[in-house]
Amino acid sequence: MFPQNELLPLSLLKMRAKAGKAEFCSIYNEEGKWVGFFYTVYNRHIAYIFFLAIDPHYHGQGLGSATLTAIKERYAGKQITLSAERPDPQAPNNEQRIRRHRFYAQNGFGKTGLYTVEKDNEKFDLLSIQSSVNPQFYQQLMDNYLTKHRCHYLPYKIIKE
Repeated sequence: MFPQNELLPLSLLKMRAKAGKAEFCSIYNEEGKWVGFFYTVYNRHIAYIFFLAIDPHYHGQGLGSATLTAIKERYAGKQITLSAERPDPQAPNNEQRIRRHRFYAQNGFGKTGLYTVEKDNEKFDLLSIQSSVNPQFYQQLMDNYLTKHRCHYLPYKIIKE
């Protein structure tokens, strides 16, 4: 579902959620079947959607859009952001990247003029429902969330276009 270089250890995700720095939330369809989850990291300024995953068998049924609507309601008053792999004609999954950007745009997430360069020189656009994101808020959120683990699991730099 997620590329190996984008994954964090489950133990770290659980530990940070138990510490009140993140939330795991399950997604169920109308029949009550578990179909996915989202994982958010937040502080008083910003809520960052770290992972949003819906079982591919349930794509195209509006569950992703409904989940994003619920996230917007849950974190109202915060800058709601996420990262998406930047489209790249040389990338083997470029069509998937384009579809993701289109999906997020249809759900009110636009480019902020910021992107991150992460492991393997991979670029991720920082998207938000607000027109801009304070890069210091994002940096503080990630530093506080990952603490000493950031350099190992999520080395990145923020770049303004």
